[in-house]
Amino acid sequence: MRERLRVLVIHNFYRSANASGENLSVRDEIDGLRRRGWDISFVGTSSDSIASRHVSQAALVVRPTYSFSSARRVRQAVREVRPQVALIENLFPLHSPWVIRVLHAAGVPTAAGVRSYRMSCAAATHFRDGSQCHDCLGTLLKTPAVRHGCYRDSRLATVPIAFSQTVHASTWHLIDRFLPVSDFVGDHLARIGIDPGRISVRPNFAPDHGTTPGHGTDVLFAGRLTAEKGIGLLLDAWRRSGAKRSERLLVAGTGPLDQLVRSAPPRDRVVFLGLLDRPAMLDAMRACRLVAMPSIWDEPFGRVVIEAASIGRPAIVSDRGALPALVEDGVTGWVSAPDPAAMANALDASTDPGESQRRGLAARTRYERCYTEERSLDVLDRILTELATSSVKRQP
Repeated sequence: MRERLRVLVIHNFYRSANASGENLSVRDEIDGLRRRGWDISFVGTSSDSIASRHVSQAALVVRPTYSFSSARRVRQAVREVRPQVALIENLFPLHSPWVIRVLHAAGVPTAAGVRSYRMSCAAATHFRDGSQCHDCLGTLLKTPAVRHGCYRDSRLATVPIAFSQTVHASTWHLIDRFLPVSDFVGDHLARIGIDPGRISVRPNFAPDHGTTPGHGTDVLFAGRLTAEKGIGLLLDAWRRSGAKRSERLLVAGTGPLDQLVRSAPPRDRVVFLGLLDRPAMLDAMRACRLVAMPSIWDEPFGRVVIEAASIGRPAIVSDRGALPALVEDGVTGWVSAPDPAAMANALDASTDPGESQRRGLAARTRYERCYTEERSLDVLDRILTELATSSVKRQP
């Protein structure tokens, strides 16, 4: 039996009022590492404290560059816990990349999960005005982001984000191992200058909820209701599709475009479910025939797809980002161009019960092969162990 290794996990949870696959993935990851015998210490923050006004607006301006409280908490954890390795997840907005410098100065090897484009984009999406945007790549001061007000559509709010990215351009290179959630994100990291030798792809996983017999009814969209997630595209495709004559489109989530869903006329058979907790979401997946993920940005992963696959449900996805790697067109689901007519055709094709069920079973098989807790944590466990037990310890 190996020595019980100590890992310090640092994460900022997104607001609980929003659907967040990343929040779920980090919680599942921590639970899984504990089951594998890791001694975990956690330095966490939550964006809920912003909504409750526990964090001042002045602090929000400074924190993307330097979070006094996070740096203090990490230094304290290093002294008291003496972690052999650190795992950094999301640092934005209440932590800061400065904690990477704190860990490096203390000689603690560090791995970083990468589930977005936060390192290189103020909006973390590389998506602006309905299309992909890479204007800031190769720039030091990130002036395009400020000019376009990429963070929350505000030039003023974007300034501290752009400043942080400028200050910490070199900080990220202190990370010992990057753990992108997909090959697509891994390739992006290499394009922005991360040493490929420090990149190890580790997909998210979904707990095994067991195959649900049958093929269900209805189509389910589950996610944040924003432009880049493609809810507008899906509603347009749904209106064009014949699927609505016999099925409903169930929409689970919240966001800026929730009124777009609420205002759908009764004839469209669109049902707004709002934000569901995890058990209710699983119930919705079990009852549906397939899930839809019509993203129009370069989606880094797609947890909803693999959760659906775990219970034997196929997916319709757009051909953006990592999604085509999650769904094998014609085998485990349907891959469509992010176009209303093309997605309507995919919806129509999916209404064949036998075909839908066949692809759902194939999706389950692929889940078992690629996206179980065991397969994902095998990679994470191995990398963290390598960093924690390396015979050549980094010198402060």
